[in-house]
Amino acid sequence: MKAAAIKIAVIVVLAVALFVPVAMIQSLVAERQQRRDEAVNGIAEGWGKRQTLTGPYVALPYERTWTQITQEVDDGKVRERRTERTESQAVHLPAENVTWVVSAEIGEKARGIYKARLYSAKLQAQGTIRVPAAAGLEDGKSRYKWGAPRLLIGIGDPHGIRTADSVTVGNKRYSFVPGTGEAALPSGLHAPLPDVQVAASQTLAFAFSLELGGSESLAIGPLGADTSVSMRADWPHPSFQGRFLPARHAIGPDGFTADWKVSRFAAQSPSQSGCPWPCGVAGESIAVSFIEPAGLYQRLERASKYGFLFIGLTFAAFMLLELLRRLALHPVQYTFVGLALAIFFLLLVALSEHIAFAAAYAIAATACVGLVSAYLVRALHSARLGLGFGAALAALYAVLYALLKAEDYSLLGGSLLLFGLLAAVMLGTWRVDWYQLIRGQSPNSVLRT
Repeated sequence: MKAAAIKIAVIVVLAVALFVPVAMIQSLVAERQQRRDEAVNGIAEGWGKRQTLTGPYVALPYERTWTQITQEVDDGKVRERRTERTESQAVHLPAENVTWVVSAEIGEKARGIYKARLYSAKLQAQGTIRVPAAAGLEDGKSRYKWGAPRLLIGIGDPHGIRTADSVTVGNKRYSFVPGTGEAALPSGLHAPLPDVQVAASQTLAFAFSLELGGSESLAIGPLGADTSVSMRADWPHPSFQGRFLPARHAIGPDGFTADWKVSRFAAQSPSQSGCPWPCGVAGESIAVSFIEPAGLYQRLERASKYGFLFIGLTFAAFMLLELLRRLALHPVQYTFVGLALAIFFLLLVALSEHIAFAAAYAIAATACVGLVSAYLVRALHSARLGLGFGAALAALYAVLYALLKAEDYSLLGGSLLLFGLLAAVMLGTWRVDWYQLIRGQSPNSVLRT
């Protein structure tokens, strides 16, 4: 009995020690994912990063001059000091309404073995902006000098701008100029509007089109009072993010379409909310991410987490086999089988970076099951036991693959699997008298009647 207890303790220690290579493989997965992210970021630097469009809105610059009067006491006399002050500011006028039509085509570019998901998006926008009379914006105490209005569009990564046609405002066309000149929008485009006069209130109709290159996601900040967005893309796995979800969407194998409608009551523009500019620029947005449902490294990370379960179940099965069949397996044999199980995850990581995940999984699982089965046939001196154990291991790998594919139900499936295995062991051994079995009696004599 003492020898059996010592052996059980040694096997438990071996199982815990074998968790180290599994943990190292988990670290390897994290490292490979970091390298992949670096490669994707490098590709995006040359193509276009995640894009966020803000606006359009009109900036109405002005220079205000006023006289500041201060009183000073000099030799008991009160004197007034007049100082001329000047400041340069701008009035920001979000669109009264704006309609976006977006069409995106998704593609991939590779750097080494890593691929980045990129898109080319064609955008069209039209709407109106109400420009109040300049006199209504003055305080009546200062002198104002009004400059030419500018129409601005914020673009997250200007390196992704492919084309930017001129903008039509009213009945005239104006060319875009790089940059915005606004602290709120460090990157983007603007179009000077020298022909727009601010002497009287007016409503300006605008229209323009853009073509952008970007990666991973596309977002639009609804600064306008009323914003509508219609988007189409040839990617079947969109993730609708941001504060506003689409009112309607359709997803199929060839892509998706989605429509958003954000009213002035849902999205408070800076002028409506009383929030000083540029707080509205960094507000909530309409966003779509072009994701992979279960990314490669996410699957690998989830698979490696089951490595501890595989080793624990295998060693537990070996111990039951030893006790019930009166076999003698050396701890070294436990170690070899445990290492074979750990190397499965290493093979899976290495192969899946070069071929499809399903094929990589099939090759790694077949290699591991074949190696363990052949080894156990020789170690147990029984083809029936060795092949039977290999078949059970193959079934376990098949269940693991199903759990990896079931993205939303992997936790539920894993929990049910563990419960089912525990229940099978408990019900299959409930008649065993473990004390007598450990003392060395045959299995048949320790079954309770």
